[in-house]
Amino acid sequence: MTPSGGTDRHRLLATMHEVIKAVRLLKQDRPPTCTGVPVGTVGVLSEIRARETTGCHAKELAAGNALDPSTISRAVAALVRAGLVVRSADPADGRASTLHLTDQGRNVLDAAQAHYQARFAAALHDWSPEEINAFTASLQRFARDLIDQHTHAPELEAAR
Repeated sequence: MTPSGGTDRHRLLATMHEVIKAVRLLKQDRPPTCTGVPVGTVGVLSEIRARETTGCHAKELAAGNALDPSTISRAVAALVRAGLVVRSADPADGRASTLHLTDQGRNVLDAAQAHYQARFAAALHDWSPEEINAFTASLQRFARDLIDQHTHAPELEAAR
């Protein structure tokens, strides 16, 4: 490792801390139409919408969001109580249930996504399209590499 490699990695960790902080603040800054939505569940609503045509299972939500099934279970229960999500019997397996957005859930999700898009647009207002594209590509690569590293960590440990 070069002497600057350690400094670069330290800067990256410090920057990631700032990014995580910014995401937390963004999640807390919700539009008035989302006050009844539990903090941190907009992503769950988005995931349910994305899988709605085939039906969404809580197990898939947990895997898709890298969360423990009990965490997803609590989030889904809160969304059901808020009237944003309904459970229905899975036609392929009556023992299981699928999750679907209610009309209110769709409206709240649309408002939340519009709010977050506006926040992103404001934050990136002086970025060029090239800068946004480069940032997006780098962030996608970084996320993919972190996920792959996590996914393959047991294999790497076994090979050592």
